[in-house]
Amino acid sequence: MMESKAQEIILSCEINSIERGSLKNLSIIHMSCNDFNISFDIIDSINIFSQKEKVKAFISKNRLSYTNDDFCGHGYIVTELKDSSSNNGNRYITIISLFGLLVKIISNKESFLKIHQLNVMDHIYFCVKKNT
Repeated sequence: MMESKAQEIILSCEINSIERGSLKNLSIIHMSCNDFNISFDIIDSINIFSQKEKVKAFISKNRLSYTNDDFCGHGYIVTELKDSSSNNGNRYITIISLFGLLVKIISNKESFLKIHQLNVMDHIYFCVKKNT
């Protein structure tokens, strides 16, 4: 399920895996969200998620409310790349930097930025919240 209201994108997701990042004390969370796959960096000491957990991902131009059971940050959309190699069809990779931690959104159909009318260098808020 994907909802969108006034530049707030809400995606229903499931965490597929959590793997060690290449930097010390860093993990990468991979999740499936409707038509998108999202992976994001998280510092081990603040990781509150587990594999197969159902969550909601929020992307907004406005500050989001959050609790201790959520992972939230803000930063900028850095780039969106189109991968047209024969193996991937028309895959789009959108990169968001949360001041060092990276969020990667992969779309196998259309540009995430075009679908949601976002632009490179837009300031956004990114939250992953546990389903309650």
